[in-house]
Parts: sequence; structure tokens; C-alpha cells
Amino acid sequence: MIRRFVFIATALLSMAYAATLLAADIKTTVDPQADLGKYSTFTFLESEPKGKGAITDKRVQERLRYLIAQHLNKRGYKPVAPKQQADLGVHFAGHVQPKQRVLMTGRPGPYSYNWGRTELGGQDTFDYRDGTLIVDLVDLSASQLLWRTRIQDAFSSSYSEDNWKKINRLLDEAFKKLPARR
Repeated sequence: MIRRFVFIATALLSMAYAATLLAADIKTTVDPQADLGKYSTFTFLESEPKGKGAITDKRVQERLRYLIAQHLNKRGYKPVAPKQQADLGVHFAGHVQPKQRVLMTGRPGPYSYNWGRTELGGQDTFDYRDGTLIVDLVDLSASQLLWRTRIQDAFSSSYSEDNWKKINRLLDEAFKKLPARR
């Protein structure tokens, strides 16, 4: 009985995890000429504060830097010490757009199947946020974009711990496509 419960719970968690990843759209592109395995160090590049997609919230910037650095470390890339020259520059940008979805409630037609009564269908609205996160890896010596991942629906809810966990899972999926350092 317990074994069956554990199996069902594991299956449900796996489906929930897959649904989270499928809900988000992750697109990664790599320069076909790039040999990313030869790079070893990275540093974060600053965005223009008024530039398109610039993330200006300091807490969000720091959290994203931390998450991205973790994933780069897992792949063998190391951050440089201050005032040292890095091989790769890491730039990230994001955009959050408020959206609204209209949901039908009640019966959709002007009549019901309840004899003698008429009920009109209605609608309800659902407000949400749709956000995109873009992470670029740039060869600093050649000023060339080597790798980019674009995660749509990364910032879909508030900046709660659940949302940060979701972002971390999505980054984990995206960084699997980054070649490990030799």
C-alpha cells in the first residue's frame, strides 16, 4: 500500500515538473563556430539602466546573478576575481508584461437545458504576468555572441520563493544545452 502511494506521488510530481517545463518556452542558440569548452572564466556585464529589457531591481539582479553563476559553475566555468580579465561576459535581460485571460463561466449560450428557466453565461477575468528572461554569453576579446537562451514565461507570478524555484529549474534546463568546459 505504501509502495503504491509512493509510486503515485512520484508520478504526479514528475508530471507536475514536466508541465512546469513544458509551460515555459526555452530556446537556446549557439554559434556553430564557437568552441565554448575553451573558455574558463566569466564576469557579469551591466545593462544600460534605461536600455530595453534592463532589470533595474537590485534584489532581482543579485538573485539572477547568483542563480546564473551557480549554473555556470556546474558546467565548469568560474567567476573572475575583481579587476581580472574574464573570457566570457554574461549579460541578462528581462521583460515582464501584465496580461489578462478571459474565462467563460456558467453556460455559454443564452439558454439553459433546465426546463423553463433561462440562464446567461458569463465571463471572469484572470490577471497574470508573462515574463521573458534572456541570458547571453559573449566572447569578450572578440565582442561576439556565443550562446543565448531565451526563457519565455520565466516571470509568471510574483517574486515568491516558488517563482524563484521555477526560474532556477528553467535555468537548469537551459544550461544543460551549454557545453561543459574541458
